[in-house]
Order: sequence, then structure tokens, then C-alpha cells
Amino acid sequence: VGGLYNGIGVSVVGIIPYRGVYFGLFDTLSGLNPYQKDTNNFIRAGSKFACAQTSAILAGYASYPFDTVRRRLQMQSEKPESEWVYKGTADCFGKIMKDEGTSALFKGAGANALRTVGAAMVLVLYSEITAVFGSQK
Repeated sequence: VGGLYNGIGVSVVGIIPYRGVYFGLFDTLSGLNPYQKDTNNFIRAGSKFACAQTSAILAGYASYPFDTVRRRLQMQSEKPESEWVYKGTADCFGKIMKDEGTSALFKGAGANALRTVGAAMVLVLYSEITAVFGSQK
């Protein structure tokens, strides 16, 4: 599989911090949300969306260095192996931090944060749907 998909290892590893922060922080923020059970649908959904959006953005930042390494490994796989800059995941992390600085791992993370709106909406819709079906018992 590694030969077919350069960067598979870092992709799998990068999911762990993303999902951990995404769901863990959303659950934590939801528990602290004073409007979680508000009768006003707009206020309840808006406050849930704020929790979800915050969670999605922070999860994106937590996992973005893994995305950067994955992309670089994938981009070099189009070239002949003799022209590859990185030997693997650890080598890629090391070279980026040594040559460009740690901040290079987060290049493009701001634009990536804009993509989190959909992920936040999924959390809110799931929460609202389960609340509707859970209240019918």
C-alpha cells in the first residue's frame, strides 16, 4: 500500500489528533454551553454551531502539520525516486523544521480553517437530529 500511496502512514496518524480534538473539544464545549437546551431554536443551534466551529478549527490546526507532510510526500511521488527530497515521514518532518522552521508546517492552515464550516454543520445537525429523536421516547 505504501508504494501505491506515498504518505499513507502520516495520513493515518494525522487522523488521531484531528478526531480526538474534534470530538473531544466539541463534547467539552457542549457541556459548558449554557444555551445547549435553550427553547429558542436559533439560539440553541447558533451556540452549538459556535462550539462546533471552534472545535473544527482547532482540530484542523492540531492535525495540519501531518497534512503538510502528507502533501509533500505525495507531491514528490510524481517524480522519479532519484529526485525525491524526502526519504519518508520522519525525514520530511525533520527537513521542514530544520530548513524552513516549525511555522512552515502550518503554511496554508488559515485557508484550511475556512473549510471547517461543513464539518461544524455536520456536528450541529447530528446533535439536533439526535435531540429530536431522543425526545420522542
